[in-house]
Amino acid sequence: MDRETKKFWRQRRNEMLKRDRRERGRFTGGTTITKALLGLLVLGFVVQNFLPGILVPLSSSSIGLAIDIVLSTIMPGGLLGLLFAGLFVWIIGTPIEAVSRPWQYLAIFFGSGIVANIVMLRFGGAGSALAAFGLAGAYVYSMSRINQRGAAQWALILLGINVVLSGFHVAILAGELTAFIVGLALASLMRIGT
Repeated sequence: MDRETKKFWRQRRNEMLKRDRRERGRFTGGTTITKALLGLLVLGFVVQNFLPGILVPLSSSSIGLAIDIVLSTIMPGGLLGLLFAGLFVWIIGTPIEAVSRPWQYLAIFFGSGIVANIVMLRFGGAGSALAAFGLAGAYVYSMSRINQRGAAQWALILLGINVVLSGFHVAILAGELTAFIVGLALASLMRIGT
């Protein structure tokens, strides 16, 4: 390799290292909404499991089904659901928050969760915190802008994890897949990461 080529690649390497340092700083610094969503998941878990009587008056109102669907985006069910949803939100939501505006991030989270819960109810399942899978779809979209092969691998890994963790339950799989697709579509429409 000649001197000019070595110089070129050394500059590219330094630029990549600088960008990597900036990215890591953004991912750890801007997690305000992610932390708030984690708090909402914990609050939803506490209300759902320890204070379910609070939800009865809301469910029995004229718009009870709509309220149930919206609230189910933050109610993970059991402790295992809270752990997995929280882990997904923390690991995947932090980079999404770094490359999107707050309203985009919240639109992906709640939009995918609401649509997924409607689909899950249609298949006979009970609503749960599926919004984390919408964040996974948005993550795969933003990753595809950098590395399409890596994004495809992530999508397959997430799909495999979801199939196994759902216990092959059709309603849960339909909800998770819907959340993933809606999150991917919303991220694409809003051009997250550009």
